[in-house]
Order: sequence, then C-alpha cells, then structure tokens
Amino acid sequence: MNEAGVLRADGERRSVRFERLYPVPTEELWDALTSPERLARWLAPGSVGDGMDGTVELDFGEGGTVTGRVLCWEPPSLLEYEWRFDGETESVVRFELSSTDDGTLLVLDHRALAAGHATGYSAGWHAYLASLDDHLEGRDGSWDERFAAALPHYRESAAALEEASLP
Repeated sequence: MNEAGVLRADGERRSVRFERLYPVPTEELWDALTSPERLARWLAPGSVGDGMDGTVELDFGEGGTVTGRVLCWEPPSLLEYEWRFDGETESVVRFELSSTDDGTLLVLDHRALAAGHATGYSAGWHAYLASLDDHLEGRDGSWDERFAAALPHYRESAAALEEASLP
C-alpha cells in the first residue's frame, strides 16, 4: 500500500486522501483517534467529543488550535468532524476504519481545503499518520523529519493539479 496521500481538486477547493493499514484491531485504532490521552501522543493534545455534535479541540501549540463539531460518530468505523483553524476556510476531516485480515484499514479524507493550504496539510497528515503508526507500535519517530521529507512530493502533486486545471 502506498503511504502517500492523493491530492484531488474539488472545484476551487482541494482534498487529500490517505489509505493506511495498521496491524491493530479496529477498536484500538478508534481509541487512538478519540481518546484524549492517545491523541496527544500522535496528533495533538485535545479532545474529540464523543457523539454527534460533540466538540473538537486540538491544540497544536504555537501552530494554533483547531476547533470544530463532530459531524459523524459511528464507533468503531466512522468519525468525521469540522476542522476550523484561524485564518483558514473551514474544512472537514473524515476517518473510515474497516477490519481486515491484517488489522485495520484507515481511510483519512480531509476535504474542502483551500488550494493554498493543501500542500501543507497533505505533508502534515502524511507525517501524523506515520506518528500514529509509531504510537501503535510503541516506537519514536520525528514528525518534523517526516514532514520535510514528504513536502516535496505534495508540492509536485499540487503543481500538477494546478497545471491540469489551467484552460
């Protein structure tokens, strides 16, 4: 399975989709996506409200705080929430989990991104999903190094999308 996300154009907005296989049961992966204690280990300190219309708050320190509302809550297979970040247009993050013989397939789709932010979010999610894998496997890794290594790929993808949309 390719670790790289796929950037897509959706009118003036962009979305990025990742498919990752994690060698853990679906319930454990769900817990890593929703438990405040576990979120802080791979994404950011904060919380994802349990249930429809629950609140979302993720504190990325100097990077700012994401807030939102839970749009879909179907444990342990579907989680979707608004992604509101100061100075940016609102977007939506969706996690779909499905059991496989080898663990759990996670499909992350971050949609309605402003075109100018899609590259950074793509490289960011790439690095965060690797951090999630580290968390689940009990390893350490460098988010900054992974982000820096992934960024050129997503810059190329974004440029190709822009070129393809020119008249």
